[in-house]
Amino acid sequence: MKIGKILELIKTDTPANIVKRADVHLSEKSLRKALNKAGYEYRNSGEKGWYFVGEGEEETVQEQLIYDFATAGKAKANVSTNVNKEPINNTNQRSNVGIKRGKEQVEQANEQSAPTMERTNVIRKRSSFDMDVELMKELKIQAIINNRTVYELVESAVRHYLAELKGK
Repeated sequence: MKIGKILELIKTDTPANIVKRADVHLSEKSLRKALNKAGYEYRNSGEKGWYFVGEGEEETVQEQLIYDFATAGKAKANVSTNVNKEPINNTNQRSNVGIKRGKEQVEQANEQSAPTMERTNVIRKRSSFDMDVELMKELKIQAIINNRTVYELVESAVRHYLAELKGK
């Protein structure tokens, strides 16, 4: 939802009631923080309301989506690294038993699987979205068949689609 639309709604309703709407996917606190990040402040003295105090043109900011300024709750970015860890036995000492065999199995599996573009240090951001149930079932099945995770398939598909768009 655009910031301008939210500001119009706030004139006639409270932020608490606005966030209860089906098309606003933020908490009241997140909505207020997002408006602050967008350059608005709430004034309690004088004529109460939200006023633009940010840099740039207010009209440009009002055309932006509120979600561009909202931060995810307590979610933090994940950093995935591809590191082979040695197994640890019950006495918390590192053991060399089975490491060589395990590495051979991993190499063998890598040779059999399709090549993928992987980076060693990937910063990931958790995201949530709605998807058609049947499409999600098919995605999970393909992930199992191809010995990959759902997020790897989604990342690959999005990368391919974005590359296709850039090529147009």
